[in-house]
Amino acid sequence: MEEARDKIQNWLMSEGWQIAEQAHPNMMWLIRAEDAGGRKVLVGQSKAREDLIHLEARVNIEDDLSQKFESLPEDKRRKILWDLRFRLLQMNVDFAGVAEPMKAVVLTQRIYLDGLTKDAFIQRFLIVRNAEIAVIWAVIQNLEGVEPPAESTKAKPH
Repeated sequence: MEEARDKIQNWLMSEGWQIAEQAHPNMMWLIRAEDAGGRKVLVGQSKAREDLIHLEARVNIEDDLSQKFESLPEDKRRKILWDLRFRLLQMNVDFAGVAEPMKAVVLTQRIYLDGLTKDAFIQRFLIVRNAEIAVIWAVIQNLEGVEPPAESTKAKPH
């Protein structure tokens, strides 16, 4: 069990993520990974499903943005929610909270220990991170009325 945690920590650190361990009563271990943009993804192994690594990101919608969303016409709110749901489904991520009232969106993926390789893990991890970005950008596009950034990460010199 700790072997999987150690591998995952090393993989994330080698990819430039800041790592912190957290305690959780339902998890054997839980890692909080944070990128340079402040986006966080939780990675942990459940006590109930020891063969499963769980990946989760959460986007909290600020009260003023939630109120702004609620003030939109019903047909526009419905379109925003359906567009976001379909976008997340296309990204192959499980989600909750894409509903009214929109307070927080939780994004999850999982990988089983028998398929735990660096490539498989990082691919699924990035699906969750990219889904987090998609939710943030959808909120920016629809509620703040500004253009989202042109990139998902800062360019690094080679």
